Amino acid sequence: MGCDEVHPRLDAYLDGELAETERRPLRDHLQSCPDCGPEAAALERLREGIRRSAPVYRAPDALRSQIRFALRREAAASAPAALPHASRWLAYAASLLLAVAIGSGGTFVFLGERQTDPVASEILDNHLRSLLGTHLTDVASSDQHTVKPWFAGRTDLSPPAVDLAVEGFPLVGGRLELIAGKPVPALVYKRREHVINLFVLPASRSDRGETLTRHGYNLRHWDEGDLGFWAVTDASPTDLAEFERQFRAATKS
Repeated sequence: MGCDEVHPRLDAYLDGELAETERRPLRDHLQSCPDCGPEAAALERLREGIRRSAPVYRAPDALRSQIRFALRREAAASAPAALPHASRWLAYAASLLLAVAIGSGGTFVFLGERQTDPVASEILDNHLRSLLGTHLTDVASSDQHTVKPWFAGRTDLSPPAVDLAVEGFPLVGGRLELIAGKPVPALVYKRREHVINLFVLPASRSDRGETLTRHGYNLRHWDEGDLGFWAVTDASPTDLAEFERQFRAATKS
């Protein structure tokens, strides 16, 4: 078994999710490889460090159900392709935090910081999960007449799926997410190499008018009529504010 075969399976190996027939050759490789062996050991230390230091908070039953639903959905998806070295570290750390949340009955914790806004916390969780595997979109299209009708019958909300390619924010598709136990649309845009997830919820009548930052991810929230929009990305706050401006201009009736 070569390094290119080991890397996509390393997380599952450390989580004990592989059958013994797959574990044996991978274990032999880790014992003899000067690159993969130390990497696996470092990831194992990271796992244990997070488990020891992450605080425990009791999560509502609805949140626990949402986490289990998300895990089942990800497990049903095809196995993700090998990620770049740096991205594997991020994906592994996120998967550990997800395991801590379920195993301890806790809410999501980002490197020991408890999220005080439950909606913002769920938005971040769903955004991060969408980047880890192959489930960025359920419907992949830049055509609003394809994306918008796809949500009919799947959610009570009808998202304005406008394409902003000319403005530098192309629409790439959409998917269904669970927020507060209810299915909601998530529109997917790009800003160069950055993904912008735009979650559409019922309006909360509390426009933030500012960019929230959580561990490298930026969020903006605004309301339009009966709909509330949450945009999250690792693009710059300036790009995110410009996205909001262009989206509002394109959807203004």
